[in-house]
Amino acid sequence: MKATKIIYQFLSFLTAIALLATCTTITVRAAEPDREAEREERKTLPIQTDSVENWPKGPAIGARSAILMEMNTHTILYAKNIHEKNYPASTTKILTCLLAMQNCTMDETVTFSYDSIHDVPIDGSKLGGVDEGDTLTMEQALYCILVQSANEVASAVGEHVAQKLHLANENQKPIDAFAELMNKKAAELGCKNTHFVNANGLYDDNHYTTAYDLALIGCEFFNNEMLCKMSSSPQYHFRLNPTDEDERWMTSKNQLYKGKPYEYSYLLGSKTGFVSQSRQTLVSAAEKNGMKLVCVIFCEETPYQFEDTIALFQYGFENFQKLSVNENETNYKIITGDLFDTDNDLFGDSTPLMAMEDDSYVILPNTADFADTVSSLDYENQSIPDRQDVIATINYTYSGTPVGSCRIIFSKSDKTDFTFARGDSIPEIAEITKANKNDPQDETSVSDDINKVIFINIQNVIIGILALAALAIFILFIISILKSYNFSSRGQSNRRRRKRRQESRLERLQSFRRRMREQKYQRKKRKAYKKRK
Repeated sequence: MKATKIIYQFLSFLTAIALLATCTTITVRAAEPDREAEREERKTLPIQTDSVENWPKGPAIGARSAILMEMNTHTILYAKNIHEKNYPASTTKILTCLLAMQNCTMDETVTFSYDSIHDVPIDGSKLGGVDEGDTLTMEQALYCILVQSANEVASAVGEHVAQKLHLANENQKPIDAFAELMNKKAAELGCKNTHFVNANGLYDDNHYTTAYDLALIGCEFFNNEMLCKMSSSPQYHFRLNPTDEDERWMTSKNQLYKGKPYEYSYLLGSKTGFVSQSRQTLVSAAEKNGMKLVCVIFCEETPYQFEDTIALFQYGFENFQKLSVNENETNYKIITGDLFDTDNDLFGDSTPLMAMEDDSYVILPNTADFADTVSSLDYENQSIPDRQDVIATINYTYSGTPVGSCRIIFSKSDKTDFTFARGDSIPEIAEITKANKNDPQDETSVSDDINKVIFINIQNVIIGILALAALAIFILFIISILKSYNFSSRGQSNRRRRKRRQESRLERLQSFRRRMREQKYQRKKRKAYKKRK
């Protein structure tokens, strides 16, 4: 009886476990349709660009927040909750890699610290198998970040950049100092609703951004050819230590890459991200027919983030066009004189003093013409670092939406070997050097640049030429006077003798003419006499 009771209790326990497992399975299975239902509901959220007059209607996608932006003009082609704060997850790493690329060389050594290895979750995306003191080259590290999405490598790179730039103080961790650098860079790029606290995108309440802000970061990231190459590599292999017999192979989870199910042939680069609080995130760039677009997807489910991205790229490339400002602008004309607009003049090859930037363009729907844009001239907002040649900016809008701009600049000829300064004041050497050199810290470049500078004050040159001409005329006038007059007594005597000789010659000439007339008269007289006889 007792044994039967024990068996009964055991069977009851097994039954309870089975029921609990069944309930759990039911709960999990019930959650899957909920995710799909949530996605279908997000498709009904408004698309802000659909309300723009004469703007192409955008596709309904399951992402809660999404944007399609032209890379250079920052024209927004598609907007859906683009200023809503989201957790970027591993898409954060594009800013980490951008800062590393801008501040380091690819052969620098990145060393793993204890914190970089142990401050990331064990079950997250990791390179794995590294210990404190292990090293990678910066190039290997960036590939590990962009292909494997390795969290500990991203932290190690952030620490390396902070230490190289001496950003951290005694009471601050290097990774915290790097996060401050990330926020500073984001602000410089125009981000308004972004705040980062780490280099890898692991969840934190204070680690957030928006689709619009991440697109601005993406525009800067995907303008770098090396970063595009790294972020479009489906695989990467290397040896962690020179003594390792086998190479480490890593494969990206990004399905837009070549050979993957959602391969997109126009892709420039892409970075995935996921944390449970944000769901799937994706930032990508593509180029077709000279137009470069950046797409950001937030809060989506697998694999729809890839489908949404392709749909937005197709929408952008099929419905919008790129129009040159120089070829179409008729409202603004720059009139130049002949002095600085000839092929052969005093200074050799010349170009107009002012010109529109050659590569400026606007992005418009295929159904619109350049004449449909509204332009405005801005003289005030010219505070552009490393651009001291900007005079004004022409801003263009279409149906109230910014679609591009064109800067009016002081023109520079590609054939010019020297810098000319015009006016009463001579610019400082440092300013000229800064305008002509990309690296003002390079002392050799500065020295070479100064040696190639010729300062010409046009006003003084013209005054000098006129003064020399007046002096030459005066000297010639004096010489002519001196040749015509001589004020010495001997000179006066010589003049009298010359005058008498001239009078004597004149008298002889007149006497000769009288004789000739007399002889002629006598001949005629003799002829008349003979006739009468």
